[in-house]
Order: sequence, then structure tokens, then C-alpha cells
Amino acid sequence: TYNHSGVLAIRFALSSDANITYKILYNDAVAMTGGQPHEGGLTVDMIARQVRAEGVERIAVVTDEPGKYAGKADFPAGITIHHRDDLDLVQRELREVKGVSVLLYDQTCAAEKRRRRKRGTFPDPDKRVFINELVCEGCGDCGVQSNCVSIQPVETEFGRKRRIDQSSCNKDFSCLNGFCPSFVTVHGGKIRKAEGTAG
Repeated sequence: TYNHSGVLAIRFALSSDANITYKILYNDAVAMTGGQPHEGGLTVDMIARQVRAEGVERIAVVTDEPGKYAGKADFPAGITIHHRDDLDLVQRELREVKGVSVLLYDQTCAAEKRRRRKRGTFPDPDKRVFINELVCEGCGDCGVQSNCVSIQPVETEFGRKRRIDQSSCNKDFSCLNGFCPSFVTVHGGKIRKAEGTAG
């Protein structure tokens, strides 16, 4: 993790004039041990200031909510903020930077989002996305565009199609970026709970 060893690796790379981009995932929780808050309460702008103080010149922030930083964060001069749709472009730019660069990716952990939504402490969009399997051509563009594990293949009598596993869907709607007429967006709908078999 960044706190335990990542910052030391960045120092070493700077002192040895390495050409490298460090990708720091700020996912709003220590997910590997149960969703606790970050040690020391570091924020994205604090990490950016810290790596700048270490000597990193080029720092980019990629997030699903770039507007949340408008006038609210204390970033060092020269930092750039991008929407996550631009991740590939930002990575390509950073690989051309001589020396050490840092990409800070800010997005709440998917499992933590689901936990917080169940507790009512995280916004829960009042819509869901489904794939009409009769319209789906099985091309998989929705999965390519979103890189989402909730888009799963399903075998039908018409061949392999795609389906969204609603139990793991995080409602970021990136699957809608694909070019596909099979998506159905339902506003206000709820998923039916499975009926138990115990008697």
C-alpha cells in the first residue's frame, strides 16, 4: 500500500532517476481488511502534495467525479484532473514523461459502495440497467467499454448473449458507453428478492 511501502518506492525511484509512472488507487477504504478508513486520514490532494514534496513533477488525478474537486481541494500547482473515461489517454501521456510521474485514481471501492448503499450512507441511483437478451447480438462491446465484471455471458437458444448480474452491479452505468441497442434503463424499479426454499 502507499502508506506502508509505496511512498518509499517513489523516493527510491526519484533518487535513482528511474522512468516510471506510479499508479495509486485511492478507493476510500482499506478494502482488503474490511473497509476501514485510511490510516492517517490521507486524502487525494494530501497524497498529491506529499509526492510533489518528494520531487514528483507530473501528477494526474483520474476520477469518476472530477467536479467534486472544483475549488474544494488543495492540490499542488500543475496537477491535472481527468474523468475516468480518459484513463487510457492519461496513461499514454504519462508513459512519455521522463522521470517519475504519478497517476492518482480516485474511485470508491465497489464492495464498499454496496455496503454503504445497504446502510443508506452512499447515494443509490434510482435506476438500473438491463440487457434485453433478444436484442443483444453478443458482441461484448459493453464489457470492453466498461471492463465490468457484472456483465456476464449467458447461453441462449440464439447463441451467447450478455446479461448484467444485478447483485454485483455498482450502478456506474459505464456499460452504456458501448454502442448497443439492447440496453434497457429502468427508473424506480426494485429487484425481486428470491424466495427461500426452507419450510
